[in-house]
Amino acid sequence: MTNGVLMFALNGQAYDSDRNKTTIDYVKMAVANAKNIKKYMKNNAVALITDQQGKQQLTPEHTLYFDHIIVITPEYKGVGPETNHHVNKRAMTTGTKTITVLWQNQSRPDAYKLSPFDNTLLLDCDYFVFDNTLDQIFETDKNILCGKHVEEISHQNNNIDYDRLHPQTIKLFWATVLFFKKSKEAEFMFNVMKLVKKNWRYYSKFYKFESSNTYRNDYAISVALHLMQGKLETTHYDLPFKIMCLGGKNIMMDCNKLLYRYKNTWAGSSVPKQNLHVMNKESAMSIADEILNG
Repeated sequence: MTNGVLMFALNGQAYDSDRNKTTIDYVKMAVANAKNIKKYMKNNAVALITDQQGKQQLTPEHTLYFDHIIVITPEYKGVGPETNHHVNKRAMTTGTKTITVLWQNQSRPDAYKLSPFDNTLLLDCDYFVFDNTLDQIFETDKNILCGKHVEEISHQNNNIDYDRLHPQTIKLFWATVLFFKKSKEAEFMFNVMKLVKKNWRYYSKFYKFESSNTYRNDYAISVALHLMQGKLETTHYDLPFKIMCLGGKNIMMDCNKLLYRYKNTWAGSSVPKQNLHVMNKESAMSIADEILNG
């Protein structure tokens, strides 16, 4: 049985309020994260899924951090956010600024068929690994585990994103950290995710997130797992620990130090190195540079 970590890295264009353009370099984040996975984890085989442009970005040194490099050609057919990244936009906070990202996240439901591993830990590439906590997930007897409980590292944000898809509907699962085994159960989950994506408008109305104009894998997997639990809320698929996050309005100065807004001023704090989802994308790219240059 093969164990490994899988990451998707498709770079995205972002625009600030003045229409200045920048690139969110997910490939660089994935390379840095792969370097840390090799350093800290026992189950450290890494597969990268990217497009041809992302592959060309990799240097010979970068490729040493990956056991598999899988090149895909995403198809953006249709006009909705679930199909077309040009309209699949998401506003993200980076400190005091807000950027709008053209988000290429529609390939994630293909993870089951693309993964080269029997047991796969699917990570967002901006969920940086700094310890071996994730190794314990490979010891589970369950076919699926997904992040459901989050905590903001500055403890200033009680609700980092959404606790539920809508206050009147279901709990939000975070596709940031998703474990699955090659199994009928996991295959079924990804097929339901594809069904949700294909019928995005219907499910967005049914689960009351139609106010969001963005396709999100968090939403698709939340719906899939809700249906698989018999439309109940259970703990069966819950990851056994919290996902620690840095909220987008906060700034990571380096791997051990952050700034956060406190009473309309900036305050700083040191933090222990730990696995961390860096939601401020400018900080995520800065952390990636620190790892790669370290």
